[in-house]
Amino acid sequence: MNELIKLNPLLILVKVLLYVISCWVFIHFFAILGVFILVAYPVWWMFFPKQSICFSCSTRKDGDYCPLCKDTVDRKNGVMPKSSRSVALNSVNVLLVTIISLSLVYLEHTLLDRLGFFVVETDKTVSFVIPSKGQYRLGEIFPLKIEISGVKVPVNVVQADLGFDFEKLEVVEVSIQESFAKVFLQKEINNDIGYVRLTGGLPNPGLTQNRGILGTVYFKTRVAGLAQVKFLPTSLVLANDGRGTNVIKEFPEISYLVLPERISVEEEKLQEGLIKKDVLGATEEDDKLVFFDNSSSVLGAKDETVTSERTLQEHFKDHGVFGVIFYYLERLDHLVLKIYVDVLEKLKINIPLP
Repeated sequence: MNELIKLNPLLILVKVLLYVISCWVFIHFFAILGVFILVAYPVWWMFFPKQSICFSCSTRKDGDYCPLCKDTVDRKNGVMPKSSRSVALNSVNVLLVTIISLSLVYLEHTLLDRLGFFVVETDKTVSFVIPSKGQYRLGEIFPLKIEISGVKVPVNVVQADLGFDFEKLEVVEVSIQESFAKVFLQKEINNDIGYVRLTGGLPNPGLTQNRGILGTVYFKTRVAGLAQVKFLPTSLVLANDGRGTNVIKEFPEISYLVLPERISVEEEKLQEGLIKKDVLGATEEDDKLVFFDNSSSVLGAKDETVTSERTLQEHFKDHGVFGVIFYYLERLDHLVLKIYVDVLEKLKINIPLP
């Protein structure tokens, strides 16, 4: 008898833990699928009324009164909604539970953020802006702006690597006149292999606007035909998130049509006025500090897999098992909330994650 009494506190603790875990699973289940259930529930009832469930009836005993159906519960005949009114009220309950679940997930996400048990992985949202098409005559010089868009987290460094058809195009200059960057580290042009790089950045807090121009590449057509220009996977847009995460999500390309018609001598002279040569070395242009280095050194992007593994090891070292558990809890919360944030963004409603 004494042994049973001693076990009671342990059994109570186990029951409490199971109850807490069950509530946690329930909350996250409705946070993820609540909207789907809300939409699907009345549709399912319309086609399969006898296979539908009144959530209020299902939690009550036989003979109990269900306020949603306004009738007594009869489990022998099923616990389906008794009327369209009951379906509507059940849907309202699903909506309320979903809102409450999302609110609790948001609070859990925020709390874990404040406790500092994890490092939020920065989402890849940035793309290079590139025109859909273009056509030019032989000998014509035309600009391609190196522009980024979709900046959600401030960025410090942008490295734009372009590959192009060197048989049909050549780069005559890379301008930084309109650039948002304040410091430039590299400007490389190689017309023998069809490659150009421009690397620049700016101090804290970095570029905070949704889009911005790093520079402008001036191409000159050489041979008629289709000429491809593309941003290479070695390009970088490093976020100001403490880890320098590369946030590029895609690398666009374009094919220009070079017409066999050549521009006139007068037009060729007018083009020369459009190009302003930059002096290699250390120069200052307006408020920009330029250190162009034509060496083959490359700014390397951190391997995100290695970074994540290292972060988890640090969590385990600093916080033990709970640090790793809280890390994955936050990841789950972040994924759940991001689904709704992405949907709201498509509806032009901007709600940032904490």
